[in-house]
Amino acid sequence: MDKILEYLKNGNQPDNRQEAQKLKLVCAKYTLIDGELYRRSYAKPLTKCLRAEEALKVMEAIHRGECGTHARGRSLVMRILRQGFFWPNIHKDAQVFVERCSQCQYYADMQRQPAGYLKPINSSWPFAIWGLDFLGPMPTAMKNYKWILVAVDYFTKWIEAKPLTQPIAQSVESFLWANIVCRYGIPMMIITDNGTPFANQRIRDFCGEHQINLKYASVWHPYTNGQAEAANKNILNILKKRLDGARTRWPEELPGAIWAYNTAPSEVTQESPFSLLFGMDDVIPVELEYLSPRVETTADFEPEALQTWVDENDGSRRVDLDLLE
Repeated sequence: MDKILEYLKNGNQPDNRQEAQKLKLVCAKYTLIDGELYRRSYAKPLTKCLRAEEALKVMEAIHRGECGTHARGRSLVMRILRQGFFWPNIHKDAQVFVERCSQCQYYADMQRQPAGYLKPINSSWPFAIWGLDFLGPMPTAMKNYKWILVAVDYFTKWIEAKPLTQPIAQSVESFLWANIVCRYGIPMMIITDNGTPFANQRIRDFCGEHQINLKYASVWHPYTNGQAEAANKNILNILKKRLDGARTRWPEELPGAIWAYNTAPSEVTQESPFSLLFGMDDVIPVELEYLSPRVETTADFEPEALQTWVDENDGSRRVDLDLLE
């Protein structure tokens, strides 16, 4: 990046004509703002260019920090770019970093057969269909927690989860009310397996009261509740890599694991559940430390000036609406 900086700051370029022309083409993708180098991006207006030591720390934070999922190389690059950072050779550096991560190598999935065909269950809108399942038994932890009740939204793939001492209908009913209905409204359908905690009169009465269509996955076709099964697998993989042997600490790591999953872009859709739900990416700790473009831009706004801008913009939009025929 030094040559790019020198050219943009001082106009210095190689004596060789071909190399100079090549440098100009490369520099067209970059710009200087207050002495900082930024790269023009297709996904965002600008991404901040990092030096080697900064890039290593950003990879460390995003890969295995508070919001880390120990993502593979391509997913790691996607997350870095979405958070507003870039540097040359980012793909190669991310791949090498993941290959050197001991947790990723030790707990990596063993792919023994090719993936099967997708059998999608379509959801019309966010939180219309939820899949529920229990993950466990886990190693006995504080407060005798041994199970995780997991719910996944079929539209956004957003996950809600709660540690429990035992898988009973009362806990399921409480979870449905507090973690689903009170947060996201009444769903159209809930899909579960035929386990005793779900297939009982108490849960049927709760769903009947709230006019929720309760569906049970067939024993012969368990993929009907495949979203919940996939969510369980992802949560377990994240917990294994984050705990790295400290197995009884899983209830403490669970909120961070859920946050990491909900905010990580999918390799398939290239969107995270968070961005599908809120229309933006979440701000993560590393953005505050290295000042991503959106954090740096927002920090320059004074609250009074920002409110004035919002009020004026709202007023202009109302005037535009009045002018419509």
